[in-house]
Amino acid sequence: MRTALTFAVSTIALAFVTPVVAQETQQVDKQVVEEKAGSFGDIVVTAQKRGENLQRIPISVSAYSGEQLDALGISDATQITQQIPGMQLNAWSPNVTIFNLRGVSQNNFTDYLEAPVAVYMDDAYMGSINGISGQLFDTARVEVLRGPQGTLFGRNATGGLVHYISKDASKDEFNGYAEAGYERFDRRSLEGAVGGSLTPGLRFRVAGRIVKADGYIKSAAALPGTFDGNGQDIGSENGWALRGTIQADLGDRGKVDLWIKHSEDNDVATGGYVFDSCDLLTNGYCHVNAAGLSDGTGGVINGITGAPASPFENFSNDLGLFSRTTDIFQGKVTYDLGGIDLTSITNYTNLSKSYREDGDALPITIIKFLTDARYKQFSQELRLSGDIDRFRWQAGAYFLDMKINGHITTIGAPVLGAALAINGGANDPRVAEDYDLHSKNWSLFGQVEYDLSDKFTLVSGLRYSKDIKSIDYVSRLIDSGFPTVVRATDESFASTNPGVNAISYGDWAARAGVNYKPNDDTLVFLSWNRGIKGGNWTLSSDVTPGSFQHDPETLNSIEGGIKWSSSDRSLKANLTGYHYIYDNYQAFSVLGGLPQVSNTDVRATGAEFELFWQPSDRINVNLGATWQTNKVKSVLGPGSQFGPEFFPSAPNAQYCVNQNDGSFFCDYPQDTITDAKLPNAPQFSFNYLFRYNVDMLGGNLAAQLDGAWYGRQFLEVTNGPSSIQPAYNVSNASLTWTGANDRFSLQVFGRNIFDEEYRAYTLNLGILGTTSVYAKPATYGVTATVRW
Repeated sequence: MRTALTFAVSTIALAFVTPVVAQETQQVDKQVVEEKAGSFGDIVVTAQKRGENLQRIPISVSAYSGEQLDALGISDATQITQQIPGMQLNAWSPNVTIFNLRGVSQNNFTDYLEAPVAVYMDDAYMGSINGISGQLFDTARVEVLRGPQGTLFGRNATGGLVHYISKDASKDEFNGYAEAGYERFDRRSLEGAVGGSLTPGLRFRVAGRIVKADGYIKSAAALPGTFDGNGQDIGSENGWALRGTIQADLGDRGKVDLWIKHSEDNDVATGGYVFDSCDLLTNGYCHVNAAGLSDGTGGVINGITGAPASPFENFSNDLGLFSRTTDIFQGKVTYDLGGIDLTSITNYTNLSKSYREDGDALPITIIKFLTDARYKQFSQELRLSGDIDRFRWQAGAYFLDMKINGHITTIGAPVLGAALAINGGANDPRVAEDYDLHSKNWSLFGQVEYDLSDKFTLVSGLRYSKDIKSIDYVSRLIDSGFPTVVRATDESFASTNPGVNAISYGDWAARAGVNYKPNDDTLVFLSWNRGIKGGNWTLSSDVTPGSFQHDPETLNSIEGGIKWSSSDRSLKANLTGYHYIYDNYQAFSVLGGLPQVSNTDVRATGAEFELFWQPSDRINVNLGATWQTNKVKSVLGPGSQFGPEFFPSAPNAQYCVNQNDGSFFCDYPQDTITDAKLPNAPQFSFNYLFRYNVDMLGGNLAAQLDGAWYGRQFLEVTNGPSSIQPAYNVSNASLTWTGANDRFSLQVFGRNIFDEEYRAYTLNLGILGTTSVYAKPATYGVTATVRW
């Protein structure tokens, strides 16, 4: 509370003491209301940090208002992907969320890395991948920008940007809503908001949401009486969030917005998998290809009996767990200095989380993984902007300070080799890693637009960004019956590879483009964008001085497109094509059962198409499609791998030889995978929405069918055969009745109505098989809302 009070006082003081404040001249929320007009295709966004109609922005961007998100039944930050062309999600629990845009992502599951698809929440960057997932409620809109956005948004927007914008306290009249929902798997939710004027010039808004649900992947016995289940159904929910904001007018020229946000996830049952696509060998291992990647095709099996199994049953013996607490304090001050607007955005974030998982999908402990992390972030952005005749400009400075300290424990097979090498034997080996990572970034940026004529506009932007990072690291081998051994430290790595424990990296992002407007309804654009992402470290029990640090990546994008609207705005069509020159892509792979990031090059080409059709007030049709092709130059494979001897005198099999010490050593002939495909990047995808509404029953009744089809894709960049996800379609349906005065609405819905079985996440562990998490089966439910 003391921190929050200090933050609030200092932010208000900034507003009154210094003119270094600004006002965004566009009243964005007002324009959203005016231009939406019930359509799923018309919305004002802030993709260029000022309010503009989506159809007039020379960027491939998709956006949805809060009302549209309600119609789609979206209540979680990760559910937006189906209606965003070129966007996919890689997730197996709330622990880590990995957004993928045009194939660009960072699939490492560790806590300390930043993603190349930046996530912003109410204008502030969220630097931790642990803080991305969460409940979505009382939302003004969500914007997704595809392609590098480094000029205005910074160094980690290489692949694009996702921006969540909450409803603020801009309404004077007393207003709010309450909503309750229930659906399959005993999922119960309550949310609501209330706001209005406190005194003239001072307004407030408070919003919150709580959700609880049982797990949909049920605990089961792999062999009753011998290997019984642990009783934990995974995939549950147990969280709540509360958000408060105050908005104060600074005369008639500015305003200040103060936010306090708190969210919790408590003892969520997660951290378990199913055993997928394993062809069992005589020694109990899974068949692999020459690169050491599991290549079975039989679907989910019982890892003990080898019999086919349901993707919605788990045989784990160790209990999983996820808990997280997040506190955010934020202030935004805007002010009109007279022809120049200036914006100040200050953010402080404090996040802590604890995670435990049974990593093997078996009823015996082969792999167990535990992490704890504490993350703190402070950021400050100051931005000037102006509009003079044919000339529009923005310039600013940004500072970010992030600290994360954490603990990682890896138990079992992945650390078996380390135990044998150090102790000459292994009982219950585990490697415990402790780290403190401190990262500071500052940047200067600017962007200008100049109208050469009524039809042609030149756009250029530049950002210089400087990263300064340091890490304290220690890795210890712990095994019962043996003394604890310090395996590595950042100092020991630096003694072999000087400077490997520090990063000082400066680079620039840029944009240059030309826009052509032949008429008021058409925009044609061509641009070059350069995005950057700093280097970082790989923390795992087998990391070496040479592999400890990975290099920064750079993405150069050539992009062109056309946005067209009919004269009456009933039909809109957007088409964008791009080519990526992606150097030093930070590719994630599993080496010997442990995570590793290494650099390689990628080339990618693709296109996106969106169509919005509203032939009448009764009908909405949204269609989207993507095509893409890409090639990853080379990716590290497992190389070699130790594994346990599952039963005495187990025979040699494939590339694995029994060492007669309780272990197998496997040496694979192919060390790298060349010409691979990016993960979560199907060649073709298609999304759709059909909505029809009619006035009846004393109100309005709307029927909706929406969903997405994805082509065949790899779920990992190593392209192991068992990580192939065949093509699949997910369809959702809803029926919503809204009263004549818009005060009451009732929605019944079904999600994944055709009960499609598809994987939300896969990790290829080589001889130890493939672990997967399947997305929810068909669900159905009801939501009731009251507004005032």
